[in-house]
Amino acid sequence: MKIQLIFSYDGSKFQGSQTQPHENGVQDALSRALAHVGIFDKLALSSRTDKGVHATAQSATVECGEHFKDLDRLKNLINRHAHPFIHIKNIKRVNDDFQARYDAKARLYRYIIDHGRYDVFHAEHCLFAPKFDTARANHILKIFIGEHDFSAFMKTGSGTKSPIREIYKAYCYEYKNKTVIVFKANGFLRAQVRLMVASLLKALNLKDGDELLNLAINHKKPLTRIPAAAQGLYLSRVFYR
Repeated sequence: MKIQLIFSYDGSKFQGSQTQPHENGVQDALSRALAHVGIFDKLALSSRTDKGVHATAQSATVECGEHFKDLDRLKNLINRHAHPFIHIKNIKRVNDDFQARYDAKARLYRYIIDHGRYDVFHAEHCLFAPKFDTARANHILKIFIGEHDFSAFMKTGSGTKSPIREIYKAYCYEYKNKTVIVFKANGFLRAQVRLMVASLLKALNLKDGDELLNLAINHKKPLTRIPAAAQGLYLSRVFYR
């Protein structure tokens, strides 16, 4: 039978989500945990995340034996071997034709910026930066919404077939002494979210930042080629309906 795993991980402990030559990717570590309980089929992830990027609700599928009927018990068994940096939150049975990656309708990412004093114990899980005007930031973020050619927000050397994506939501909000930036889209290019965050932060420091961001989207003239730090980014949800 095929099962879907919803899980979180600390991306600072891995070289990215995909399997790596030195077997230090999230997929490698989770596959080893599955092997400990007798599941040896290849794991298929819904989304790729770069080195240092985290997830609170990554989605993956794998084939397993029909004897795994108690999925709560299976979750606990896998977590014994997946902890401390990967945690299975939920397991459910899915149809055999379900595809974790290709059946996804949208993905949601959050980027966390901490405005407090630098803390070495949290440095791998957020970006430390000064406060900014969230009202103006939300005004600028609206520029991203809609279907656009995001060539200016794509890491150089990406092998994607098309740079066109549709952003459904782009906004930020304050939480305690942090700002959380949210993006929801039908898909993202490599490093797109981090480049959008970096462009937003740069635009906020420019008098004509919103006009320059419009030019970046409409004329493929990037505001910056340097993505925001990976540690602030979290894959927060994958939508299938």
